[in-house]
Amino acid sequence: MQGSGYWGRVASVFTGAAVAQAIPILGSLLIARLYAPEAFGIFSTWLGISLVITVCVTYRLEHAFGLEPDGVAREDLVVTTVLLLVMTGTVLLVVAALIAFFFGELYGHMSPILTVLLVPMSMGAALSLVWQSWAANNGDVKNLSLIRITQTFCITVLQILAGWLQPTALVLALAQVAGAWVAVFIAYRLVPFKHALPGSIGQARTLVRGVVARYKRFPLLSLPADLINTVAAQMPIIVLTGRFGPEVAGFYALATRMMGAPISILGNAVRDVFKRTAGEHFRADGNCVTIYRRTFFVLLACSAAMVAIVYPFSETVFAVFFGENWRMSGTIAAWLLPMYALRFMASPLSYTFYIVQKQHVDLLWQVSLLAMTIATLFLFHRYETTLIYYSVGYAVLYLVYIYLSYQYSKGVDPLL
Repeated sequence: MQGSGYWGRVASVFTGAAVAQAIPILGSLLIARLYAPEAFGIFSTWLGISLVITVCVTYRLEHAFGLEPDGVAREDLVVTTVLLLVMTGTVLLVVAALIAFFFGELYGHMSPILTVLLVPMSMGAALSLVWQSWAANNGDVKNLSLIRITQTFCITVLQILAGWLQPTALVLALAQVAGAWVAVFIAYRLVPFKHALPGSIGQARTLVRGVVARYKRFPLLSLPADLINTVAAQMPIIVLTGRFGPEVAGFYALATRMMGAPISILGNAVRDVFKRTAGEHFRADGNCVTIYRRTFFVLLACSAAMVAIVYPFSETVFAVFFGENWRMSGTIAAWLLPMYALRFMASPLSYTFYIVQKQHVDLLWQVSLLAMTIATLFLFHRYETTLIYYSVGYAVLYLVYIYLSYQYSKGVDPLL
């Protein structure tokens, strides 16, 4: 594949992703002025827990979509993922209702209603993720962009409208759930199932068994690895709420929201094209090192530019655009810059682990990441020191991750 074709596809995905990410970024200008840091901190803690559940209900089978050729085989895999998701989500909804009934408010801030809402939020986010992955692996750039734009638009608009009525964490959560499910229904209309769905429970059971047997490494290895990664990513907001209060958590949440959104614009665009192109290269040549190197150096240049732009101005930007009471978010954004700069590079290239099916190595790395996260979040008594060491530890581990993915892109097996 010619480089121009590869980066042309990246540019197409990037355009849609840029619009999708611009919506919540612009929306945050209003949201930050409508909601207090404490309400935003409680909501972000709730959202972080829902993201952990989201990882569980897909069993990470969406990572296997690119291993099937276009057509019926891939759609069968998508159908299987959706069936497992719905069944698991139904069970979890009952569990969440029982927890809310017997234990009431959780973690000192989360109401019973928020506890129950965790499951529909996670199911909606997971279904959207499945359809995005399906569209990406089909090379359907147009619908991939439409799904992302629809999701962010629905959620952001509903949160702003709700904030004018009652600016609470519960209202933020209700708007998030409603927007996510509207986006799911639209995604299904854009990319519907073209082949016959299972006509009976027996057929569905046979389909699920066949797919799970073929791709059992994903729920057995990729799921624990991604679950650990998500827990490690969401643990700071949860721990900060418990140790230092929801206000500090709110400052952290806005910083990560604004840092993560623009970084993920290009990062996700590159990843969506890289995983299809790298998979094609690996199937044809037994390695994907050429496209890996090309992608790595572009990401490196973009990452360096990001650091040079963000570091000197983050505090001022947050104070000007979100209000003086959010200046601390700008300070935290500067502390987290090493982590985000290397995450921007590592995330798109991490699909190499799935191509060569080295999920066990990925799992070991994720365990190390979780250990580092726990140590830094609980070892220090000041939140400033905690966040700085957390960012540095993450950055060091990302360097290791990039090195490992590069070695595997060569198609040889010099490591584990």
